[in-house]
Amino acid sequence: MHDQASVLRKLASKENNNSRMRVIAVTSGKGGVGKTSFTVNLALALSEYGRRIIILDGDLGLANVDIAFGLTARYTIEHLLSGEKTIEQIMLTGPRGIGIIPGGSGVQGLANLERNKLANVIANLGRLEKMADLLIIDTGAGLGHTVINFLKSADDIIMVTTPEPTALTDAYGLLKTLRKEAGEVPIHVVINRVRNETDAQATFKRLEMAVHKFLDGSLDFMGWVYDDPLVGRSVMQQEPLGISYPESPAYKCIQWIASTVVGIYHRPPRQAGGVRGFLSKLLRSF
Repeated sequence: MHDQASVLRKLASKENNNSRMRVIAVTSGKGGVGKTSFTVNLALALSEYGRRIIILDGDLGLANVDIAFGLTARYTIEHLLSGEKTIEQIMLTGPRGIGIIPGGSGVQGLANLERNKLANVIANLGRLEKMADLLIIDTGAGLGHTVINFLKSADDIIMVTTPEPTALTDAYGLLKTLRKEAGEVPIHVVINRVRNETDAQATFKRLEMAVHKFLDGSLDFMGWVYDDPLVGRSVMQQEPLGISYPESPAYKCIQWIASTVVGIYHRPPRQAGGVRGFLSKLLRSF
């Protein structure tokens, strides 16, 4: 992997890369908290602010971003790694021009690529810089090795949780790992499926107090999303909430959160490394 990282740095140094593209990883401590639905609708809301968005489906076990958009992936990132297809050929186009890179188990193949294939993948992924302002990675839930590698390689992490005790326990476990593995990456918390603002604030306070007391750290409260029956209906229809029910309470919350993300993009806490910076850190992690 050291050879791969050095090849990447040499390739990246050949280009004057002034891109401000940011890589944002969306994650959760456990499955079933609405992470993928949030990711898909966040992308739609960000596109309303004029941002060009690409989603990388990084959930190795339950890759389903394409399904959430009502699309079917013919090719995945595995075809890119093998050299059979280009990034343009595997990428799906969703509503409002959102790009979707089907990932699945092929993402793990980055760790074992031969040098000539790695150079090809880097060249392909490097073209994302001109295609998007934001790359959003929908990671798997939990503490898997690949998930942690994605998270510590990103510019920002958005962690989605719910008020349920089990979800908060697992969220704390993820934060504990991130404190050790990705201490420099800003972590923003979104509380999903809340009845009202009071519940959201109380849930965040419980999580924040545990992090402050036991991890000697702090969290950023990015916002909340109301518990909304229209979310489940849109999932069954295989059409994102922002398309099927754009006036729904939950989507209004996500639009508000998107305005904060746009603020992160305009005034990032750290210099964005772009896709090459993300790949360089990711390859060192394997």
